[in-house]
Amino acid sequence: MGDKNNVVQDNICTECGDVAGRDINNSQTYHNTQIYLLDRVNPLKHFLNGIQEPYEKDFQKTEFNTLKNILLTTKKLKKPCSVSVRGTLFPSALLSSGWWDRLSSNHKKHHNWKCDLQKWLFHGFDLWGPSWAFSWNLLDKNNALAIAQFGEGDEANTIPVIISCNKAMKLLTILQESWGGREVEISGVLGHKKHFAHKNIPIELIGGLLDYCIYLEDDNCNHKIEILCCKTDIYSGYLWKCLVPKKWINDRANVQLDNVYFIWEHTDFTKSDALKYNLDSLYQKEKYIENLHGELILLQKSSNHIQGTPIWEDRKFYDLLRGKTNEII
Repeated sequence: MGDKNNVVQDNICTECGDVAGRDINNSQTYHNTQIYLLDRVNPLKHFLNGIQEPYEKDFQKTEFNTLKNILLTTKKLKKPCSVSVRGTLFPSALLSSGWWDRLSSNHKKHHNWKCDLQKWLFHGFDLWGPSWAFSWNLLDKNNALAIAQFGEGDEANTIPVIISCNKAMKLLTILQESWGGREVEISGVLGHKKHFAHKNIPIELIGGLLDYCIYLEDDNCNHKIEILCCKTDIYSGYLWKCLVPKKWINDRANVQLDNVYFIWEHTDFTKSDALKYNLDSLYQKEKYIENLHGELILLQKSSNHIQGTPIWEDRKFYDLLRGKTNEII
């Protein structure tokens, strides 16, 4: 389990949003599984505040990849700006940049895993950029904001989009009639993370496109999502489950990271055969682990593509992200 004298316990800092503990070498270390999951969405918290500066008009009638190249080569957007961009919209929040885009050099330390399979599955989940649709299950409660991804080809090639509850509820009805996402033209305000953050709050830079966001203001009639008629050729991403063997837990609200399995499959959401194939593969992986350890409990999952009700409510993670509570349990 590591040297207890060298580890700072998991905590949530309400000022900077740091939910991971640190050891004496400033490496991130996790104990609680919920804290680990929250840390994956924590970089999005600034965007939920909305743009904090006036913005100007720019990037009109632009393709996503054109905008992407500009953002990645200029490094920083000096001012927030009005945009009108075409690309693929998918109702899920990307949890992190892929390893190739990450700026942080901090090494992540974890407990000794119970087996190499558990270690490998976590490594794959942590290394790539999976997404989580938790905010889209809350649209009828407390006027929640929805976090989507907008890009081309793969969820790792996307920028976050923050959509008001009213706009998101109308959009969700349309998306449910398709493969789950759509080709759209988004009109909103584009900003760098520094344009969303309140003053005197440290800004965590992730790297790549996740340091930017498109925000749709609820009271701005020019901020909208237009559905396009063109077909999406491919949109790939991860299906995942976070599971724990029932025999390994005593307290369902406080599950240690070294007791869980993250199982995942990479799929093409636009193709029903690919989706069925990968859902079946995910089921077979779960059955394999169940044969090893007995009954499994579903803690969380990527989206409603996957059957079952997680025992951890989406609202808990959303409220922590919005700063409405400081309690993880």
